[in-house]
Amino acid sequence: MNILIIPTNDWVRAPGHGHIDYIAEKLAERGHKVYAWNFDIYRSEQVKRIPKKVKLIKSRTLWLRDPALFFFVNAIFHGPAMFKTIRDLKIDVVINENIFSGLVAFLVSNSLVLRVFDFSDYFPESASIYYENASLIMIMKKKMVEAVTLTITNLNIKTSDVCLSVCQSLINNVHRVDPKKLCYFLPNTADISKHKILRNEQKENGNDKPAGPIIVIMGVIDNWLDLTTPLRALKILCSNFPDIKIVIIGPWRNKEFKNCIEDFIEHEELTSHVLITGYVSDQLLANHLNSASFCIMPYRTDSYSSIIRLPEKLFVYSAYGKPILSTPLPEVMTLGPEHVSFYHDVNELAKMASAILTEKELKLRLSSKALEFARKYDISVLAERLENILLENLPQRQ
Repeated sequence: MNILIIPTNDWVRAPGHGHIDYIAEKLAERGHKVYAWNFDIYRSEQVKRIPKKVKLIKSRTLWLRDPALFFFVNAIFHGPAMFKTIRDLKIDVVINENIFSGLVAFLVSNSLVLRVFDFSDYFPESASIYYENASLIMIMKKKMVEAVTLTITNLNIKTSDVCLSVCQSLINNVHRVDPKKLCYFLPNTADISKHKILRNEQKENGNDKPAGPIIVIMGVIDNWLDLTTPLRALKILCSNFPDIKIVIIGPWRNKEFKNCIEDFIEHEELTSHVLITGYVSDQLLANHLNSASFCIMPYRTDSYSSIIRLPEKLFVYSAYGKPILSTPLPEVMTLGPEHVSFYHDVNELAKMASAILTEKELKLRLSSKALEFARKYDISVLAERLENILLENLPQRQ
């Protein structure tokens, strides 16, 4: 198959990556020709990853500072180039992670192309997260972005032939828009073999073990996370574990949120117990995760996104065999992972953490369950699942 990915963001420089990006690289390894549209939105940032067997399609881009405006304007601007690319490369499948440019790609595709909408997030909320501000203008802008994004999301669902969703809640959303639409469950994933290689490299390098317990929080850091609860629990844990540390790994998308958390850490006198790394390489991430006693998924539970969230970090933590403490996320609970414990407040989190840190048998059992869980959702398993979905639906178009 010749597959064109319209990614959610800049493929090589974005602080995060799309749901389908790494799975697409596995499809390329399986012999398919995979192309990805290149959005040059982070042109001043360092390159964070190199495409593996995926060929980037570069097109002239109008650079705009506002993210929503950037994708909206360039979606229209890129239309003729997308039409030419789909025709010249004889594209069989367009997989759309980007509701603006992906919709244009759907519209310029010929009738033989299988159009796949990757409904991986509740886009109205994720698009408007950039406009968190109390000013009246920003509130109005936020509402407008949510309304426009919802309308365009529904258009993507209606114009697609097939949808993919990372959780059951989003599948239900698809069927509310179009009850007859085929929608497949394709969750987030982790590459177990890659992480195993990284773990072994860290062991061979003989990195020193930390002086005390390490707790890891990993991912794109923004105000969809509740970091104050783990930090308050950390203060409780310090009395029994004086060398304990929380390591917060990943790029911060919101400067105000970062300043707020740093002020909280200083106010609570936790500076020596918290390490904020920012973005790190895969090797450094592996080092931190290897050292971790357990990991945390501290999502806020007061937004719609918490209802639909089945985060990638669940699968990455699991690939390293780590026990996980998490806020009660319904989609995670539905999968029934035995190595994940759900906390509701500071004291419950501190109690669960203390049990993992003091009971060796408990930690070993949870670690074994984590690896068992990860194997079920390994990237190779999901790449084969996606390949079968595409092959099953493509003949109907052609």
